Amino acid sequence: MMTKNNRLALPVKPSIIAVIGAMIISTGALSIPLSIANAQKSDTEMGTIASIQNGKDGKPTWVTSGAWDFKNMNSNSPTFNATFNMFMLNGSAAHKHTITDFKINGNPTKNNNATTYNGTATVSLKTGPAMGVPISIKLMGNSAISIWVDPSKTESHFGNTPIYGAQHRIT
Repeated sequence: MMTKNNRLALPVKPSIIAVIGAMIISTGALSIPLSIANAQKSDTEMGTIASIQNGKDGKPTWVTSGAWDFKNMNSNSPTFNATFNMFMLNGSAAHKHTITDFKINGNPTKNNNATTYNGTATVSLKTGPAMGVPISIKLMGNSAISIWVDPSKTESHFGNTPIYGAQHRIT
């Protein structure tokens, strides 16, 4: 292309502008999915249950193993579900439990790196579902969870200690 002074103008400026524009667009495009992923990650957690529960005598008696998920954690109606197997330390008396229909009471409380959600849930038992059972779900840091189930509403079936597990964050 010729200019007024009959010199050849190189298309340097448009190339630089195109490269800078592409960098801005790609950087912006990458930050949107990352922002969405971070927003989803903070609103949904899932993980496994792996815990030893005391028997009615207060001594370790049961193994619990399963999975849980906690969705819409930042809303007024979060959903917590857990399904886990339970069996005696010697491998006998295997059976299954679920925790469903979580209803939060008030707002979550934060203490250092832990967030606690108190509410009620339905807990499956051999005699049938126990509804309105007080439970406390505590997410500790990015790694652990404890689920306390009110022993007085479940005939102390899960003992006198929380059910523990792990958080599995998907990145």
